[in-house]
Amino acid sequence: MRLGLFLLIAVALCLLQHSLLAAWWWAPDLPLALVAWAMVDGDEDGVLLRTLLLGLVRDLIDPGSEWFHAVAYTLLALAFLPVRGWLFRTRGLAWALWACVAALVLALADACTASLSCLDPVLLAMMVPGTGLAAMAVGWLFGGLPRALRPVGSGGA
Repeated sequence: MRLGLFLLIAVALCLLQHSLLAAWWWAPDLPLALVAWAMVDGDEDGVLLRTLLLGLVRDLIDPGSEWFHAVAYTLLALAFLPVRGWLFRTRGLAWALWACVAALVLALADACTASLSCLDPVLLAMMVPGTGLAAMAVGWLFGGLPRALRPVGSGGA
C-alpha cells in the first residue's frame, strides 16, 4: 500500500516537473525533493528500493535521461545510508540539507556527463535552495499524514 502510494506521488511529481515546471529554469527539483525526504525521514528497509523506483519513474517520464536518475538516486542512497544514523530525521532542516546536497551533486554529475559549460552558477543558486525548500514542503505535507496514509514508513530518531 505504501509503495503504491509513493509511486503514485512520484509519477505525479515527475509529470509536474517535466511538463509545467519544465519552462521555469529556476524551478526546484520536485522528484529529488521527494526522494531526499524519503531517504531521510523514511524507514531504512525501503530506502534503496524507493530511490531506484523513483529514479526509474523519472527516467521513463523525462525524455532526455537514460538511466541517469535511477543510477544517481541509488548511488545517493548508498552514500547516505552510513550517515543516516547521525541525523535527527524528523526535522525539516535535515530534509532540506540533504536535498540541497543531492541537488548539487546531481547538477555536477549532469554537467560532467553533458559538458561543464552547462553548469550555470545562477541556476544552481536558484535550484539548489529551492529543492531544499521543496523537500521541507514535501516532508510537512506527506509526513504529517496519519500513519496508515504516509507514503513511507517513519524512520524515527
